[in-house]
Amino acid sequence: MSQTPFGGPQGQNPPYPPYQQPLPPQPYGPPPGQYGGQPQYGPVPPAPQQGPGFGWGPSFGPPGPGGPGFQPGWQPQQPKKKSKGLAVLMLGVLAVAVAGVVVWSEVGNNAADDYTPPVSSGRYTPTPTTTSEPTAEPTSEPTEEPTSTTTTAPGPKAIDVVAKNRLYRAGQMAATNCREPRVRPTTNRNAAAYWAAIKPCLDRGWAPLVAKAGYRFEPPRMTYWAGTSTSTPCGNGPVSVPFYCPSNQMMYMKVDVFVKTYQEYPDAESKAYSRMWYTRSIAHEYGHHIQELTGILQAAHELEYDAGSYDDRLRMNRRTELQANCFAGVFLAVNRRSYPINGLMLQVWNKWVVTAGDKPNQGTHGSAASQARFMGQSFRTGNPATCNTFTASPNNVS
Repeated sequence: MSQTPFGGPQGQNPPYPPYQQPLPPQPYGPPPGQYGGQPQYGPVPPAPQQGPGFGWGPSFGPPGPGGPGFQPGWQPQQPKKKSKGLAVLMLGVLAVAVAGVVVWSEVGNNAADDYTPPVSSGRYTPTPTTTSEPTAEPTSEPTEEPTSTTTTAPGPKAIDVVAKNRLYRAGQMAATNCREPRVRPTTNRNAAAYWAAIKPCLDRGWAPLVAKAGYRFEPPRMTYWAGTSTSTPCGNGPVSVPFYCPSNQMMYMKVDVFVKTYQEYPDAESKAYSRMWYTRSIAHEYGHHIQELTGILQAAHELEYDAGSYDDRLRMNRRTELQANCFAGVFLAVNRRSYPINGLMLQVWNKWVVTAGDKPNQGTHGSAASQARFMGQSFRTGNPATCNTFTASPNNVS
């Protein structure tokens, strides 16, 4: 899934299981004879072929007959400056559209925490300070009331927030002994339970680093949904992937795409691929929450808005999305032994997940080379210092 609704994905066109090759998506609505604009799959090729993995998926489009909301656009829209209605649509798989929407509340105690108002301490918005300075010596009969002046302390520049963030100096994440959930995503409810079991691991992993960097940690909320559309503070309408909404710091995990990918093919490699991709997916959405807590998400949005050209805006969006993927790699790196990410899981990670990407300089999430450069490296280091995509050269965020 980032921005006209900002931050990411503006939809990532989903990963496709190793043995599928989708047709190119169509701009603004389904082509004739194609329900919901979903990709159609051809016959299984004789040898594995990797799908595109990423792309420019749903975005906030202009108001239509049904009002503003998610629109299935292919070209990015001009972001609205300082908009609070920003959605970060994330990694997912386009599912066979089903009528209606099912939204689950949190599954058990691990699903989410109680609602907490959006955190503002990590933002770089200047905080006004007030000083009182009497304009005259007081007398027994003052002739005028003392006046006060309000001064606003300058805040850090947006570029400094993204490029010099204290999170990059917080050090390596500690392992949380996270284990892969035993449930298999054969139903929507099981897919929700799978993600619900992983989220506490992410909370435990990121909380110390965010606090060490000097920001207030609050875990994101998480809910689950299925169908063709959903409604959030960041917008409403058709959407086909999981996403993060900064307005309420909620991860909206679309369960049916997980189930569809897992059930698509019976072989063990395809099923391992699905589990590995969607483990990375929740870690990616959580990465957007970390960007929100540390001010990176809002600052990147400002820089994207102020960029001088379409290519510069797209590149800034890629920096944001590549960093969220890199943060996912940090979490997976430190838990790879307990999860465990070895054998077939490690094979599909290296073969299909790290190698998924856009065509160079054409998408919002980065090319395969850029994915390997950031997420691939963070999977080795387990350190967010690896994830400073905002100081990387343009060639490295293709």
